[in-house]
Amino acid sequence: MSDRHLPLNQILFGPPGTGKTHATVNAALEILDADYLEAHQDDRAALKLRFDALVERGQVSFVTFHQSFSYEDFVEGLRATSVDGQLQYEVEAGIFKRLCERASLGRAETDDPFDQALKRLQEHAAANDGQLQMQTIWDKPFTAFYSGGETLKVFPQSSQSNVNGYRANLELVRQYYQTGNKGGIYNASYVEGVLLYLQREFGLSPYQAPSADPAEREKFVLIIDEINRGNVSRIFGELISLIEDGKRAEANEALSVILPYSKERFSVPGNVYLIGTMNTADRSLAGLDIALRRRFMFHEMPSRPELLDQVVVEGINIGELLRTLNQRIEVLLDREHCLGHAYFMPLIKEPELARLALIFRNQILPLLQEYFFEDWQRIQWVLNDHRKRAADRFVYQPRHDVHGLFGEAVRLPAHHLPWRLNDEAFERLTAYAGITHGAGIAADQEPVDKAELT
Repeated sequence: MSDRHLPLNQILFGPPGTGKTHATVNAALEILDADYLEAHQDDRAALKLRFDALVERGQVSFVTFHQSFSYEDFVEGLRATSVDGQLQYEVEAGIFKRLCERASLGRAETDDPFDQALKRLQEHAAANDGQLQMQTIWDKPFTAFYSGGETLKVFPQSSQSNVNGYRANLELVRQYYQTGNKGGIYNASYVEGVLLYLQREFGLSPYQAPSADPAEREKFVLIIDEINRGNVSRIFGELISLIEDGKRAEANEALSVILPYSKERFSVPGNVYLIGTMNTADRSLAGLDIALRRRFMFHEMPSRPELLDQVVVEGINIGELLRTLNQRIEVLLDREHCLGHAYFMPLIKEPELARLALIFRNQILPLLQEYFFEDWQRIQWVLNDHRKRAADRFVYQPRHDVHGLFGEAVRLPAHHLPWRLNDEAFERLTAYAGITHGAGIAADQEPVDKAELT
């Protein structure tokens, strides 16, 4: 596949059920393994297998934004831990910061000598009840206990007075491994001892700095599902500027910031790609944070009824059915609330009335209720129920003795009266045929008695 510029930040947007999350697999592979995508573009199983392998390697991360998702989840925040019965707070990196740190190293975890040595240390500790025998560079022995996480508890054999021991942070071990500088490192002699253990016991090779050219480093992708459901300004914070192409770490106009919790200087590497998905039924592009709109490329994913034109359920053309429903929704609402083709894709393998009934009852009708805020008359218009015979209407109004209930002085519009679902209609082929053809029967505009539906 020929090389071409791919956007660092992109958002796939469209109505519900148009396959946005499904399409992130191809979008990620286009970035990480374009040749494989081209060779297997018609084999979904093979593409998903390759995608899963890249997730396992750590080159793809996935997160879903929601109303409670915060900067602390995304970038970094404080996490409370209990150490020897005392509450302590540690800075914990969020998913975006962790991915950027990995990308700045230029290699996936499976290719990183330090991570592989660390993995062997964890396995060795688990096989020895968490106890490891180490020594400082001055040959002073100490016992390190490791039970997971980022910290080892250290007990020097030469001192019996400190019953709580000392702490050696594995991220500081990594920092010392990469820089060779112990300045500012807490418990530096034990951090150095842990690194010496990794080198002697597991053959950790000397550190090799990543290439200064992002094109020569491995690429990393963060998929943000439902990006518009979170408070983007709050989640990204000051990093919203750093994700721009021209502000990335290696760019001419590179920017960096001091993070509020760790006080570390941070920038976004040029080999980090962001892929977001956006449901336009939740929020339109016009209402989206303008800072986000300016920094992302947008790719529309509309409903595609043509994918279903060859799907026929007992004479009902599903592509035509979906196309008609969406035309009515677009007139009554807008194109951002159309029905996606993905809802009907199961009919390709199972073109049966029972499956169509499940789709309408459990997915389509609840979605229409949400779209129209329980305005059942408009739902009836979308389903063409007002032009069907009574038995084929999905929703109907049972007869009510309004005068008997409220008296002669009360006048209620007919469409304000209670509505009911006609369960039998979901199992009737003519009910679906009537959506597109109106069943050729003039409509009775009066409220329908349940007895008429038999």
